[in-house]
Amino acid sequence: MLPIQGLKCIYDTAGRSWSIELVIRAEGEDALRRFDVDGPDDAEMLIEAFEDSSVSVFDPQTGEIVFGYEYLDLDHEDDEDEADEDEEEDSEDDSEDDEAAGDEKVKS
Repeated sequence: MLPIQGLKCIYDTAGRSWSIELVIRAEGEDALRRFDVDGPDDAEMLIEAFEDSSVSVFDPQTGEIVFGYEYLDLDHEDDEDEADEDEEEDSEDDSEDDEAAGDEKVKS
């Protein structure tokens, strides 16, 4: 697997075809590999995937391009916030119950 340094979208005006060119680091120097794509939408999709990825590699044996991503677990943070809010609400409810119980004791 070789790290991808950059992508370039190419339109061949003579052949009227689209391609993507990979700049990869191979044995201390940059090398270029060109792949045909179906159109500008596919080229744009690949470029966005490259820009959004945290790791991008090319496997010369299989010809595969692999994009790796790191994700934040936003649901986990939301769960903690909801748990904190629930605890605060429970403690407020307990305070109100204690006050109501105190009022009843005074009335009797």
